Amino acid sequence: MLQFLCIQNIETVLESLGMVFQFSEEELFLSEQLFEMTKFPKVLHVLSLLSQTPIASSRFKPFPENNRLSLSYRHREEEEDIYRNLPDLASDRDLADEEDLYDSVADAENKEEEEIYGSLIAPTTVTSPTKDRRSCCVSEILETERNYVQHLNMMLIKFKEPLQSRLTIKDIQTMFMNMDVLHNIHKEFFKEIERAKNDKLSQPFLKYKDRFLVYGEYCSSMTDSQDLVEELMKSNETMRLVIEDLQNKASPSKFKLRELVCVPMQRVLKYHLLIKELNKHTPDSHPDKKEMQKALEAMQELSHYVNEVKRDSEMLITINKVESCLTDYNTQSPLYSYGRLLKDGELKIKGAQDKNPKARNTFLFDQALFMTKADKGIYCLKDLLRLEEYRLDETLQPSRGGKWSWSITLYGNNSGSYVLYAKTELDRSKWLEGIKNAFDNINPHAIKSKQHHFKMQTFSEATYCNSCNKLLLGTFYQGYICQKTNAKCHKTCLADTLKKIENQTLNNFAPTDSTEEVIPQVPQRGIRRSCTVNPPEKPSPRQKKSLSVIGTSTTTGYKAHRDYNGLPPPPFVGASVITFAVGEMVEVSDKVTADWWVGSAISQFDRKGYFPASYVSPMGHSKVQKQNYLPVAPNLQKQENPVKIVNPSSLPLEECPWYAGIMDRGGAEQMLGGKPSGTFLVRTRDGHMAISLCFQSDMKHIRINITGDNMYFVAECKNFRTVQELVRYYQDNSMSSSFFGLETNLKYPYRDPKFFPARLSQPIRPEPPSVPKSFKHPPPSTSFRTWGPPEPPKPNMNSVSNGIQQINFKGRTFDLLGRARVLYDFDPRSAQEIALREGQIVNVISKAGDSHGWWKGEHDGQVGYFPASFIEELE
Repeated sequence: MLQFLCIQNIETVLESLGMVFQFSEEELFLSEQLFEMTKFPKVLHVLSLLSQTPIASSRFKPFPENNRLSLSYRHREEEEDIYRNLPDLASDRDLADEEDLYDSVADAENKEEEEIYGSLIAPTTVTSPTKDRRSCCVSEILETERNYVQHLNMMLIKFKEPLQSRLTIKDIQTMFMNMDVLHNIHKEFFKEIERAKNDKLSQPFLKYKDRFLVYGEYCSSMTDSQDLVEELMKSNETMRLVIEDLQNKASPSKFKLRELVCVPMQRVLKYHLLIKELNKHTPDSHPDKKEMQKALEAMQELSHYVNEVKRDSEMLITINKVESCLTDYNTQSPLYSYGRLLKDGELKIKGAQDKNPKARNTFLFDQALFMTKADKGIYCLKDLLRLEEYRLDETLQPSRGGKWSWSITLYGNNSGSYVLYAKTELDRSKWLEGIKNAFDNINPHAIKSKQHHFKMQTFSEATYCNSCNKLLLGTFYQGYICQKTNAKCHKTCLADTLKKIENQTLNNFAPTDSTEEVIPQVPQRGIRRSCTVNPPEKPSPRQKKSLSVIGTSTTTGYKAHRDYNGLPPPPFVGASVITFAVGEMVEVSDKVTADWWVGSAISQFDRKGYFPASYVSPMGHSKVQKQNYLPVAPNLQKQENPVKIVNPSSLPLEECPWYAGIMDRGGAEQMLGGKPSGTFLVRTRDGHMAISLCFQSDMKHIRINITGDNMYFVAECKNFRTVQELVRYYQDNSMSSSFFGLETNLKYPYRDPKFFPARLSQPIRPEPPSVPKSFKHPPPSTSFRTWGPPEPPKPNMNSVSNGIQQINFKGRTFDLLGRARVLYDFDPRSAQEIALREGQIVNVISKAGDSHGWWKGEHDGQVGYFPASFIEELE
């Protein structure tokens, strides 16, 4: 979360404490004091006073009971020492960036919206046991669409029509947005899918995709609608009674009006899930199979479009809040014209004319850096740097030690330089990452060294990329436009688009509004906008401009060893994907990053897109199999496309200065502790081998895997005949070629006498495995436990509701959706995720996050999220 938003939330709390609970200004703390943890005793003092108010004490136990804190606060504050390191802890933890603090709130909101959608739209017809799965999917699409059309009709007849005589036209438009347009579109759409249910059901989805783009306007305005309903019910007693009466008459489930307006957004985000399930149960021999895949891609793209519009709408609201708190900002350009807000926080900044650095609350946008001085929630603008006029020096200067000594320098092209000092090394790395992203948005690295006429552009209408023919996502600065040819594209498509322009395979494009049919406009959020009440004329299918295919580039043949269906999605906005199954041949045309490549599946060579690099292996290498490492000679039979090793070491494994024999993680960390970054060893544990590597102040452990034909690898795109060859390769090449962000090679073998003379005479002494020190994953339940933390509570699996088995866990009940087998180990990265190991059986209790590649499940008394692609469902 942005620091600005944290401060704003604290200010809201302080305002309520003053207005509702009559706290004086002297009693309250400052918002910055809580955020920076500099006056925590005073925060506790305020909370103590709050706990003793009548409204609080009636529900909670006041503290302290003897009121000692309140009476002696000022004397104890000077003597108390336990809070003095809280500012340092807050800086180290960077609490403003810990989104998990708010996950429970978001989960509760999502669950509430899912319950509303399920009650109103979900199918109620009992499926016949003799009906095949594809027919069940078709029936579900038809029934839910019928229910959704009825819901839209109910909203217009039972809410909008009665309120038209009581509210202004502007309020009616804000409250119901373009719901009339949606109703008319979906009445026609329902007729289309009814006619196509026994033939090609994919066609209505392909035909109506562009018309569904009006959901961008609806979803971006939905928050304004909900705010208006809430405001009217609080400020106008008559309107409150009227709306409550309409709610009681209209909604059989007794949902509130502000909840009912969420249903359209829930519906449009369900289409790709419905089509995905239908496509899954459509046999390859079915005449609609090929088009069904296209319909799935179209609905996935629509879902991404709606989500990005919603996200940009929230960003615009934040930017407008910042602008409302900004003084001395005299330019006529709105703040959002500088792009998205990437980061904010406190820096100390020294200009060319300054003798000493000055504390500044800094806002980093795509195109500018705003330096302000904060005073009780008001930000006075002191300086504004347009980043296109500066260049970045990211060289890490020697630190003077202590806080505010980690610097970043910006050199002006025609003006002086600025030095930005961050509080900690971690803070500097985050600011540096944000500034580098901003510079890359202005001048993308893909075309940095080439002559071009591209610039970031805001498109007022929904626009397609002229390279990949996918939608440009969001509501502002969605992509780039060539000022010479008027070609429009995603950031990830810049290089391809420029190449086609240079090869004259891309014709000049005239402005959109003069040559193409207009797609419904998406408003820029942050300001309430009126919407057209009457539906527009039905548009014809969008005529996408085709691009000539340029000459084929050098490609490499790979074979898929895992299915890829588009999840997880690539981390590039608007990037298209290809899908493939195990055993399918894939041609790789561009290795964009170590994790994501671009290529074509042989079965659909006319389509090119992104896919995970770890899902394929060079031709001739089979799928990875788990094998114990045995000290026998490796299979040296000829392999196709082996990695070329220069002067591979011929030393036996035991004589290599980096091999440590049998050793666990704890032993490796103890052995490498205090060594320089790049020091490494190779060890054996439980029959498997691993690399342990010092990287900066951290320790990395990387497993060495073995393919079915005895090839060794740590990244599935690079295979080696021996462990010695693998180590030699990564001594000569950076580990970042296989592991994103690991910017080091294997530099210093831990027993090499050239670097560590004391290790010369120390032989390898195998040690028996030891119990790990840290407790990460609970072991299987036994009849007794003599070590470790308490056994987690086991779920009760015996309850059944409406024929659905349920899990009762810690007082909560979950529907058991099915069971799945774990295919790959997964280590959690936050408290909301669950640890899984290959071969385990996990109970699936929620698929609400399927669109993002996440499911929720239970295993061995633990409940949490895990990647859906890491498991396979059991029948």
